[in-house]
Amino acid sequence: MAETVAERVVRVFAEFKKMPPEEIKMSTTFEELGLDSLDGLNLIFELEEEFDLTVPDNQIQEMKSVEQVVAGIEALLEAKEKGIDVTAEVAKEFAEQQKK
Repeated sequence: MAETVAERVVRVFAEFKKMPPEEIKMSTTFEELGLDSLDGLNLIFELEEEFDLTVPDNQIQEMKSVEQVVAGIEALLEAKEKGIDVTAEVAKEFAEQQKK
């Protein structure tokens, strides 16, 4: 049976922190895992590789817990399925904001 997004995210976290997946709950925060901002970025790279997608920078900053990461990845996967290029959308939004 295929792993759920949540199970895959937890597995990536567990491998990254070299700890058993059972110790990682949805409510676990990056802070509780002792992740600093560099660890967080490296973890996002691992997740991008795992799910073959790009997490926009603005979304990375909002991710502070396992649950938020799962929700973010699910939203990105859904957008990808619908053929929406999230990175291009974010770039467009950023460009619009810069004009103001």
